[in-house]
Amino acid sequence: MSSSEHGPTRAERLRLALDRELGDDEEVIWHGWQLARIEPRQFGIYVFAVPWTAFSVMWTVLAAGAMCASGIGPLGFAFPLFGLPFIVIGGAMLLKPFMPLTERDRVLFVMTDRRAIKLTLLRQLTVKSVPADRMGLAEKQELRDGTGTLNLAVHVGRDSDGDRQTEFFAIGPVADIAGAAAAAAQISLRPREMARSQSLSS
Repeated sequence: MSSSEHGPTRAERLRLALDRELGDDEEVIWHGWQLARIEPRQFGIYVFAVPWTAFSVMWTVLAAGAMCASGIGPLGFAFPLFGLPFIVIGGAMLLKPFMPLTERDRVLFVMTDRRAIKLTLLRQLTVKSVPADRMGLAEKQELRDGTGTLNLAVHVGRDSDGDRQTEFFAIGPVADIAGAAAAAAQISLRPREMARSQSLSS
């Protein structure tokens, strides 16, 4: 059976959402799907997650055993139940490196001649965009196979302590990160060219 008999796929829904999002005469110059792959560096969280989870499970089991031995009764099991939230948190940390596998065909990055757009389809559709005139310094990280990430500085400010803080619009990991960087460089020049042409005409 074709996908149309079961409704549009996630990728098709995101493409339709992009069509609705684009303005009049807005042109797509690059797009890329977020790669659904496991990043080895994400396993660094295991240094903390493994002992956290092991201790939470051990504490809960020992507490439950102590309650059974003491004969306090059903109400006594409320005490070991306090360990369950910590076990859930530990499980979430252990699963975090595998989360990208669940995002296949769910995140689409787009560069138009006016802005950068990120469309995410999870329980609901989320669209985040940054206009060209807010795009500043770009930091690209590229692997040998051409995949990588691109961080675009979109806001520089100060935190509550007065320290300099930069907000980034992150793209990736995607397959053609060089294309994303080239598109970002192209559209970030547009506001300057428009300002220059306006100053010359005035």
